[in-house]
Amino acid sequence: MAAPSRNRIGEILVKARVIDDLQLRSALASQDQWGGRLSRIVADLGLATDETIAEAICQGLGMQRVQLGNITRDAGALARVDVTLAEQKGIFPVGLKDNGKTLVLAMADPTDLSTLDQVAAKSRARVVVMVASEREIEHAILRHYRNQEPVSSTRFSGSPSQSSSGGEFDEQGEDEFKVVDMSGKTVVKRIADIVPPGSPATAPAEKPGPPVPGAGASAGDILDEILAGGTPKSEWTEEDLQRLNTVQQNQEKSSKILRALLELLLEKGQLQQKELAARMRL
Repeated sequence: MAAPSRNRIGEILVKARVIDDLQLRSALASQDQWGGRLSRIVADLGLATDETIAEAICQGLGMQRVQLGNITRDAGALARVDVTLAEQKGIFPVGLKDNGKTLVLAMADPTDLSTLDQVAAKSRARVVVMVASEREIEHAILRHYRNQEPVSSTRFSGSPSQSSSGGEFDEQGEDEFKVVDMSGKTVVKRIADIVPPGSPATAPAEKPGPPVPGAGASAGDILDEILAGGTPKSEWTEEDLQRLNTVQQNQEKSSKILRALLELLLEKGQLQQKELAARMRL
């Protein structure tokens, strides 16, 4: 049932003029490669904000919107939905009604009927669905299931001044975000950790020798070792090879995503083939 759900949300966003057909194709290509809900992918690609997407889904499906920022914790409702399912499916149990016979459920994708059936079966209650944004649900899960306050994080979008909740960055959260490399290793955790070019911390240092694979070696070190024609594979650990395999898989996925984005730019006339070829020769 994944395909109808995916297409229905895409049709709603295109009809509401939140995205166009070419942007939908790009989002679907990303979904095919990485998986995930289309609404989340559209926001992550910077094609629309979480709030705009949620409002379009509300209007397209004729459903009610729920704001999760200041809701009261309902322990009974939380007990009806497993936290793992909530995180995987982008859902949040808002509350119980009718003496526990009705569960009010916030969903980022209300067209996901298989998830609705699953929640109804496990909760043994009639499920009433309301629409919430992906980020609202993510924050509500952290607060009410995990007892954690969400940390503001950057999202690739067309509005860099927005925080993860759609508003201005606050003084405490604007310096907190995370950047990871292709192997999933955290590279930068805070804006303060980014050193401007030309500063003393980035001054040229004595060139280090080739990395030695083994304990503490990163996937990048192993990749550099291959390109340099260094230590033979027999001296690598099983963990090194596993990290290297992860890097290779992620690079293949990234290559396919990059190809889809370039095709989109060419089709929209935002990029010329001659210009692209010239830049690739630099």
